[in-house]
Amino acid sequence: MTDRRPQTESELVEFVRAIDVRAPDSLHREVESLIAGRSRPARRRRITGSTGRAVRSFGPARRLAAAGALAAVAAIAIAIAASSGGGHPSALSLRAASALTLRPATTTAPSESNGNRTELVAAVDGVSFPYWGERFGWRSTGARTDRVGGRTVTTVFYADGRGHRIGYAIVAGTPAPPSSGGMIAWRERTPFRLLTENGASVVSWLRDGHLCVVSGRDVSSATLLRLASWGNGGSVAA
Repeated sequence: MTDRRPQTESELVEFVRAIDVRAPDSLHREVESLIAGRSRPARRRRITGSTGRAVRSFGPARRLAAAGALAAVAAIAIAIAASSGGGHPSALSLRAASALTLRPATTTAPSESNGNRTELVAAVDGVSFPYWGERFGWRSTGARTDRVGGRTVTTVFYADGRGHRIGYAIVAGTPAPPSSGGMIAWRERTPFRLLTENGASVVSWLRDGHLCVVSGRDVSSATLLRLASWGNGGSVAA
């Protein structure tokens, strides 16, 4: 994504759609409101011509207002892109990755692996997603794949019997994007970072050099840490 501002309404729509990571809802609502306002028919005023017949005209004030609205929407859209980390190959961050774990699934849930009862058939660069159904009661419900900052991020979603939902994201490629903040909890010589992002509890760590993120609303950090630190055979996936 470049720094060029959208020049037309169609360019603006494409610009907003190209934003990979969810920005604050307030910004999106303002963009949607302004776009809706541009889409509504303009209120025209009546002008009496030299023949005495009424002539309808938008007038320069209306055209200036429309241009101003488009400029405002463009400015807000660019703010959304900045707040979501878009626009630069190094934009993928822990915050951006955790935001993907809160988005809806776009594909069906991966099944349990026949060769390893602790894994699902889904994997990223050889790093498999865990099968938590039998041991913890968290079953895979769907998945999605996103492209952010030049990296592919695959997310598998899980749900428990009480309707709680979490997302488990693995970022393709190494080295892993840098992360900071929160607190560190050690499990079997592996550091897990615990923090809150986008109103959800987040646990992140590295598996074979790949950034992994588990996140969910209304799910405690202790629960996420317990799930994240369980790997093949019940050991930590380091």
